Amino acid sequence: MPTLKQLLRSRTVLFAVAVAILSVLQGFIFMLPIDPHWQALVGCLIAVSIVLLRAVTNQPLSSK
Repeated sequence: MPTLKQLLRSRTVLFAVAVAILSVLQGFIFMLPIDPHWQALVGCLIAVSIVLLRAVTNQPLSSK
């Protein structure tokens, strides 16, 4: 089981934390009315970013 320090060295985990924080901010603080078209585009960009981060990952969390 990876430690918290090992998790925080992962770009993928840090990206996931950033997405979670931005989702909360958008949902509760900004209250921006975003068209479904833009929501879909942002969702696709997040998915592509996660895939790219996974592609550049070359070691497991336990070895960080």
